[in-house]
Amino acid sequence: MNKSLLNQFWIYASLFVAITIDIYVLPEAIIAWKPLVTLLVLIYWNMALPDKVGVFEALLFGILVDLSTGSILGLHAVLFVLITYICQRFFYQFRVSPLWQQSVTLFLLFFIFRLAFAFDFNDVVPGLNLSDSNYLATSLYFATLSALSWTPLFYLLREFRRRKIKV
Repeated sequence: MNKSLLNQFWIYASLFVAITIDIYVLPEAIIAWKPLVTLLVLIYWNMALPDKVGVFEALLFGILVDLSTGSILGLHAVLFVLITYICQRFFYQFRVSPLWQQSVTLFLLFFIFRLAFAFDFNDVVPGLNLSDSNYLATSLYFATLSALSWTPLFYLLREFRRRKIKV
């Protein structure tokens, strides 16, 4: 097996582990606050190896998250692609920023990500809209926990990349 295929295997394996964590870990009571590990891992790989992970992987894993969570098909995919594009577009600025600044940026991206789910045009969830203070508080918790989980996940994936990915 050549080096490029092996590297791609490890990247996809880490993304499948992230999807598994998103689906099966934590009880239903706090599922709304849980960070979206798949998107965090996708952002890390996009930042660490932008030539290997891009918009196609964001679309693929966004659709897989849509299928696994039962949400509107394509919503996660579109948001994953949008966030991946933003991270690739500002790759050089994002990569050299200190981790606390990256966390603040991710807080804003994840807050906007969560607010996109409030636009329920088909009224699937009655009463869910941007004026719901409970939903805004849950969105803030979600974005805060996602931003706080960025630093440990960053160090964990960096160590994984140094051990497994041969550039």
